[in-house]
Amino acid sequence: MVMAENEHARLPDTEPDETMARPDNRLDRIAVPARLPERLSPQLATPVEEPPPGEWRYEVKFDGYRLLARIRGGEVRLFNRNHQDWTERLQLHADALAALNLGDSWLDGDLVLLDDTGQSDLAALRQAFEIGRTVDMVYFLFDAPFLNGKDLRMLAVEERRAALKKALANNASKRLRFSEAFSASQDEIFESAAALSLDRVIGKRLGSPYVSRRSTDWIKLKCRLRQAFVIVGFTRPKGTRSGFGALLLAVNGPAGLVYAGRVGTGLTRSQLKQLHEQLQRHERDASPLGKPLNASQGRGVQWVEPTLVCEVEFAEWTRGGLVRQAAFLDLLTDTPASKVVREQALPIKATAPESKRGGRKRSVEVSGVKITHPERVIDSVSGVEKVELAQYYADIASWILPHLKLRPVALLRAPDGIGEEQFFQKHADRLEIPHIKQLDPQLDPGHAALMEIDSAQALISAAQMGTVELHTWTATHDRIETPDLFVLDLDPDPSLPWSAMLDVTRMTLSLLDELGLQGFLKTSGGKGMHIIVPLARSEGWDTTKAFAKAISQFMTRQMPQRVTATMGPKNRVGKIFIDYLRNARGASTVAAYSVRARPGLPVSVPIARVELDGLRNAQQWDIHTALERARGLGADPWSGYNHRQRITARMWEQLEAEKPGIET
Repeated sequence: MVMAENEHARLPDTEPDETMARPDNRLDRIAVPARLPERLSPQLATPVEEPPPGEWRYEVKFDGYRLLARIRGGEVRLFNRNHQDWTERLQLHADALAALNLGDSWLDGDLVLLDDTGQSDLAALRQAFEIGRTVDMVYFLFDAPFLNGKDLRMLAVEERRAALKKALANNASKRLRFSEAFSASQDEIFESAAALSLDRVIGKRLGSPYVSRRSTDWIKLKCRLRQAFVIVGFTRPKGTRSGFGALLLAVNGPAGLVYAGRVGTGLTRSQLKQLHEQLQRHERDASPLGKPLNASQGRGVQWVEPTLVCEVEFAEWTRGGLVRQAAFLDLLTDTPASKVVREQALPIKATAPESKRGGRKRSVEVSGVKITHPERVIDSVSGVEKVELAQYYADIASWILPHLKLRPVALLRAPDGIGEEQFFQKHADRLEIPHIKQLDPQLDPGHAALMEIDSAQALISAAQMGTVELHTWTATHDRIETPDLFVLDLDPDPSLPWSAMLDVTRMTLSLLDELGLQGFLKTSGGKGMHIIVPLARSEGWDTTKAFAKAISQFMTRQMPQRVTATMGPKNRVGKIFIDYLRNARGASTVAAYSVRARPGLPVSVPIARVELDGLRNAQQWDIHTALERARGLGADPWSGYNHRQRITARMWEQLEAEKPGIET
């Protein structure tokens, strides 16, 4: 990867960012004096499969560590992407920033280590960090969300970068550099990247603001794909090769590790020897994969414990989910094997660009549905706008609609955003929403008609009317008096650690196993977990609710210090409430893949049972990552969900409870 200073000289067909030469009087007019925030989350780029149309500037995608610098009152603090303070480790770089004599600022960039050819070397950077040698590390700065006491976040990216470049004009330190940009057309970017020896570039849409979240105004374009893989085995060497022949690769899926192909090139002789010694210490007899390989794929393989992770570069994924033209890059010592999944690049859609200052639109269309006030911010924490929420529901439609089909739906609406007034709409009396079906009023006598969402257009129309959350009944409207599932909502005291939630979830699943019932898990998108138990339509509302209550009470008797069957905050102190009340007629539970009206817009996501141990919290996926997960699933996490189960007399006995209507 070439050094940024040489980009324009090496690429005559591209032009430098001409906005850099503009006078900054507009900066003085528009930048807002502001108090410097204590924390700042970085703007993240969205992976894409192809270069998008429009006006973009491209920068080098360095192999390094994201680093943000806060300068306040002359004091410099350096933070990594997770806001860990690295100032003491990088004192030389902090001193170089202090020498610039800037006012209160937040600066954004990448910390890298360059090799003799000017390429950033991540492996060398990690090794240098381990031994504490930071003298040769370079901090490439590419953005200035705050500069000299002014909030620049709503300025166009090219104006922020021009201000940053001017602020670095007197920099005398070799440890600080400005990350230059180059321009290229949609058709020329791959050729341009190849001319610059770039395997990845970052594109930034001209005119776009700085937002502390993943954004489609910043894109990550891979000229060759690369990602982490778990090493699950190796083959014997052939010919003059020593050590091993090829590494077998895998990624985590809902049903365990999924085979992803092999890599045998890119390894030096010393790497072959060292890695082979490591692999030999982890040998095992059986395959660690969730699904066995066929005879051809598994021939001559020595399996290993799935603990080592490596980074691999490759041309593409095949239709069978294997890497093609793979090359080994490095071992990744700081990446847990349990976190390695297939990364998904997003295709470019012809949707409305993110709103820019002075460029608001009164309406746009998403899948043919008109979205008014598309720029309205739904959540101030993530910055998600109304059009983005509508686009999420359009994109997730094929996954969420099976969970909405035939079920009465209730809408949690927040027309002015989740920090403003919200209301719960169970019937069609407030406002008729286009495309949303109104059901027979006799299904819920004495009320206006219940509603059903059965199409992508209905989903998007709900978002247009300010709907954030979608909740469904536990029965379908065609047989509304006989529920076909029940829900156990595990709701914790907020002070409890997440490990307590995992423990109670496992114990509840174990009880269901003993009863002979299969439960299916999903994150609530809030604080806890939902366990869904499919049923045959053999019992009414009262019996189904009573059975769920019996489970909750049985768990409470078994673990009175950890679980409660009584609702209310005072009864839940230090405990987890197993909420069975969602199984009453007319009650509802948030649907799988529904967004939640909470800061950050988390999503309620189905998970496989084997994923429970690796779950970090109930809000692990949000509006930006839930779709990526759904698209990357190799298997249905709810495999077997359509199997319907019956509540038997023996189950009531095991729970030490009586079925309603049975005389003792």
